[in-house]
Amino acid sequence: METTSICRRMNYVLFILFFILPFQTLFALDKVTLHLKWFHQFQFAGYYAAYEKGFYKDVGLDVELIESTVGIRGIHEKVVRTTGQYGVGSNELLLHRHMGKPIVVLGVIFQHSPSVLFFKKSSNVQSIHDLVGKRVMLTPWMEEIVAYLKKEGINTSDLQLLEHRFNPRDLIEGRVDAYSGYATTQAFDFKKAGFQVIAYSPRLAGIDFYGDNFFTSEDEVEKFPNRVKAFREATLRGWQYAMSHQEEIADLIYNKYSKKNPKERLLFEAQQMTPLIQPVLVEMGYMNPGRWKHINDIYYELGMLPRNISLKGFLYDPNPPTNYDWLYYTFFIVLVGVGVIWLIQWRRLNKQYSENLKNQVIQRTEELRKSNESLQILNQSLVNTLKELTDAQDRLLASEKLAVLGQLAAGMAHELNTPLGAIVSSNLSLYDFLKNKLQIVISTIINFNEEDTKRYQIVLKESLDNQVYLEGKSERSLRKELHSKFSQLEKMELYGDLIQLVIETGLFRKLDQIEYILESERSMDILRSVASINSAYRCNQIISVASEKATHVIRALKNYLVSEKETTSNESVIDLETEIETILSLYHYNLSKITVVKSYGSELKCKGNRDKLNQVWINLINNALHAMSFNGTLEIKINTDQNWIKVSIIDSGVGVPENIKDKIFDPFFTTKPNGEGMGLGLDICKKMIIQMGGKIELEPSSQGACFSVWLPKVNP
Repeated sequence: METTSICRRMNYVLFILFFILPFQTLFALDKVTLHLKWFHQFQFAGYYAAYEKGFYKDVGLDVELIESTVGIRGIHEKVVRTTGQYGVGSNELLLHRHMGKPIVVLGVIFQHSPSVLFFKKSSNVQSIHDLVGKRVMLTPWMEEIVAYLKKEGINTSDLQLLEHRFNPRDLIEGRVDAYSGYATTQAFDFKKAGFQVIAYSPRLAGIDFYGDNFFTSEDEVEKFPNRVKAFREATLRGWQYAMSHQEEIADLIYNKYSKKNPKERLLFEAQQMTPLIQPVLVEMGYMNPGRWKHINDIYYELGMLPRNISLKGFLYDPNPPTNYDWLYYTFFIVLVGVGVIWLIQWRRLNKQYSENLKNQVIQRTEELRKSNESLQILNQSLVNTLKELTDAQDRLLASEKLAVLGQLAAGMAHELNTPLGAIVSSNLSLYDFLKNKLQIVISTIINFNEEDTKRYQIVLKESLDNQVYLEGKSERSLRKELHSKFSQLEKMELYGDLIQLVIETGLFRKLDQIEYILESERSMDILRSVASINSAYRCNQIISVASEKATHVIRALKNYLVSEKETTSNESVIDLETEIETILSLYHYNLSKITVVKSYGSELKCKGNRDKLNQVWINLINNALHAMSFNGTLEIKINTDQNWIKVSIIDSGVGVPENIKDKIFDPFFTTKPNGEGMGLGLDICKKMIIQMGGKIELEPSSQGACFSVWLPKVNP
């Protein structure tokens, strides 16, 4: 009996080992680690929601969330070191990928970067250009801010860069003049402190970077593709839930993860994140290769990356195309087998084929006759197809306008954003003057005695007649010169407020009046009053100039888009100078490093189709800019040649090699890299010019290329 009992127990143990334990292993969760790039806050709400709501568990994942206390430093090395590692990063992933780290971006959360540059609203920094020589704290790896400054003509060497301590008190207490941070978090700290700031975003200059994303390694994608896909889907599901239940997730973060930030700050961060993530308009996790190419271009301009680096393998594709190699191999094998069988059959039946050759010749002749009839039918079908393609060409030209606008969108956005930003900034300064300073100025002027009133009028006239725009080294040199010349005056201290007011009001140009003005006990009040009025006057001038610039861009865009019915036939009268000037206005942003030389004669009207001609000018000018790499000289000549109007577009680029000059007008011939052109531009241009009774040729040129277009002249 005892032996039987022992045997039963052994069988029970073996049953557990061989049957139950394998099932436990089958249903065990995969252990993975997610490295956050900062402290616990709403910035990572989607990951908390995916974990707490069981989305990770539903797909068989046990995720460990690790917060970082030193930012993104070291996260990339941890992720690529072993499998099962994931991380939260930003646009710096492109730099690390180029440096050799096998990083793969799984999805983008922030469609727009929250990075901004904060200024004190009432400080002497009222525009981005006032930063020169000022104290600035820049966050490491926040390259979109550096790119923004460079695009506005400001290098980091022009700034007093201080180490970023991530403490908003540095800006509030005046230890720094500008402070980079996130519009989602630091804005709350300033608002809570009652500290009014102005936030400048790189998007004002057309620099639109992605914000947070999550990534893993190539090794993880290759070895565990199902785990990567499951992690991505559960994460995006968590983000959808978090953005739809913001108060619930804010309570969760505060109660379970960190009490460092109050719930009020977490909810403020959530509200600011909504327009940056755009969960309703954009699919969660969506990333556009074109946006990453834009980021690559910005890094190239900063000298941090080469142009057009490959994104292959860097961007994760959740639905890769099916591999049909096995089908091709199978087809090839079947084809070879059929060939072998056919060869055997051919040898076996060769004798029979010889005997029936005469009958086969007769049969083949009949088949050829029928084939000829089929070819005639096919030829007529091709003629009809050609006619349809000709009709489609006109529709293609209409879509070309939208394509051109797409190419120029970033440039026109910058051309409009810059003056509009200046108008907004100047308007705020005027509002501040009218609301807070005007009454003070009036009260001060009324209390002046007769002599101080005379002094005030001298300074005011000089300030308004000659506006002062001194910055950087010029201002510092002038300050030292004034201090040296008037060293006997205690008021002219080198770094004092009074010497700064002498420069701002332009009084330094009246050296013989400075001592007279400063003799007054109220000299400081006189200069401050004039400085306030001068600042308001300058804002007015800025608004005027910026409004005129924005109007010019909009007028050019309207002239290009809107066509009158009488200008769309091949016999319309076209003013070439006006039309080409409109095209140049649209390309204004791309001409920043181009010297445009214009030579226009008289009687510049021709016969033609306005829309088609504009497409010709755009194609030729665009080719010239690419040939010069957007840096060189573009010459446009318009003159009369007997009964023709001749338009020549000449660039200083690399020119056209002799061996391809006869091919450039052939369809589908192009010298551009793959993906940048189909080789149809010049072919379509030539056909449109011929339809209008003109001609287009490549003429000899000492440097670069010269394309000339002859169009019928309109006689007065």
